Amino acid sequence: MDASVKIAGTATRRFAREQADRLLGRLAFQIGRAVKAHNADAVHDLRVSIRRFEQAMRVFKPCFRGKDLRKIRRELKRVMAAAGEVRNHDIALKLLAKSKRLEGTGIQPKVQNRRREAERSLLTLLKTWLERKSSLKWRGALERAAAEAPEDFSKAPIGQAARQMLPGMAQDFFGSGDQAAGAKASPQELHRFRLASKKFRYTLELFAPLCGPSLNPKLEAIRSVQTILGDLNDLETVRNLLAQYEVAPSEAAWLKKKQRKKLVEFREHWATALAPAVERQGWIDFLKHVALEPRAAKKPAARTAATPRPLSRGAVA
Repeated sequence: MDASVKIAGTATRRFAREQADRLLGRLAFQIGRAVKAHNADAVHDLRVSIRRFEQAMRVFKPCFRGKDLRKIRRELKRVMAAAGEVRNHDIALKLLAKSKRLEGTGIQPKVQNRRREAERSLLTLLKTWLERKSSLKWRGALERAAAEAPEDFSKAPIGQAARQMLPGMAQDFFGSGDQAAGAKASPQELHRFRLASKKFRYTLELFAPLCGPSLNPKLEAIRSVQTILGDLNDLETVRNLLAQYEVAPSEAAWLKKKQRKKLVEFREHWATALAPAVERQGWIDFLKHVALEPRAAKKPAARTAATPRPLSRGAVA
């Protein structure tokens, strides 16, 4: 048996615990780095590590329930909000530094001051997390929660759980993308789709050990969408942020024009790269056969492993 078949036979509970433990370790590293580094990259990477860890808990929700886990989610939400405030100012400062159009507005020192205030609030939360040794406490909470996971869910092969979940997520991704690429899509719809595309990619990456190299082009396709939408969201973030500093109407109009160009780029990219029906069917066919064990597929239905408890698509998309 090759590695993918061995992983496919792994119980979902064990796989979920291993993935959550790995991502928690990464989160702890990024928290320590953010406390020491005090720069934009550290804050960005911290936010990414939080999203990845949160997504693992959503995907394997039946394995991670209970009072302790609710506390973890609440604390992550506070850290994410504080880090988001710092990140918004980092995005604005980056655009101000690159733009000759905004160079002489005198806004940059004000944004830098607000950024420092936001960073102090974030560092207070992160230092408290480290002082409480939250990484160890959270790891213990995850282990206890996984040990109590429902039997019908936790004993199912992980490959079976993946095949049950991923095709539906792909369909949701394409449907949401069609709406976001529509002529009447609002900035809020575009923002929601950007977040949904991240969650979909992070979920696929959780199951990457089952998929092998064939998954890489699909991950890259999602990243390309995220890049365009990320640029579009950055412009919207900066425009809203700079509105607090009484930017001249001409400067606001310039930012709005750049947003419109980026939106056209997203629509054209979506239409050519991910809208074609043959492309979508290829995704669905691929995800329906993730780590499929040939011998198991030939057995009569009555002899196959118990079907795992359905995972809510709403929890991950």
